[in-house]
Amino acid sequence: MEKALLPDGSPDRRNSEVRLVPAPENSLCFENAAGLVESAQSLLQQHPAELVVELGQVELIDSSGLRALLHIRKACEAAGVLFRLGSPTECVDRIIAMSKLNGFFGIPYRRRAARPVEPVAGLDLQAPGWKISEYRAVSDPSVISSLRERAARAAGEAGAEGETLCDIQIAVGEALTNAYKHGSPRKGISQIQMRCMTCPAAIVVEVQDEGAVFDPDDASTPEPHKMRDHGMGIYLMREAMDVVEFESDCPGNRVRMIKWLRDGG
Repeated sequence: MEKALLPDGSPDRRNSEVRLVPAPENSLCFENAAGLVESAQSLLQQHPAELVVELGQVELIDSSGLRALLHIRKACEAAGVLFRLGSPTECVDRIIAMSKLNGFFGIPYRRRAARPVEPVAGLDLQAPGWKISEYRAVSDPSVISSLRERAARAAGEAGAEGETLCDIQIAVGEALTNAYKHGSPRKGISQIQMRCMTCPAAIVVEVQDEGAVFDPDDASTPEPHKMRDHGMGIYLMREAMDVVEFESDCPGNRVRMIKWLRDGG
């Protein structure tokens, strides 16, 4: 029996389902988001009935990953292909909830726990007992993942786990991505610095770049579903961390992020 053909002469596979898995499978971030979109566009040329982005192994996703998912969803709609997220992990659910994108991805709304409010004045960064790690690297896309992993390791050693650790990775990744994209005027030459300070009560992460002075408060709260190129990173940092402070002309820009540690995360 001959297979049905579409008008362009390709096999009619509209009754099929294709699955798309990020590479590597454990993350969907700035470093690999564009590759996922390209893979999706290639799969859509097969005219499947449904495209499933499999996220069962993804333990880290950032604003670039969210943009990629939205681009793929839009491309599926244009092609008349059903779109679905497969087995999203708790961390994926969490950043989607932060971004208020539940409805776009068909994920039930889950109320986020209220963040603890602590007096910043009570946190003495000059007091003894802090464990401090400092890193300096030439701006390169690979720096984002390597420094993010170091910050996550420091947070884990301090007792952060679960949603707390997930939030720290999200915020640090966004800060590093901004430092690379917007704070490195000479890619491959400009420096990115990161400082991690941990104690039983909190983790403090500072990321400094060599970018031009800017006012983070000039950026209005973004409309998450539009996923503009500017503003989402700062929005997610403020959603994920308990304190986010910016300093400019030091030289470049510095962001300090604080996460209170409670019961190991």
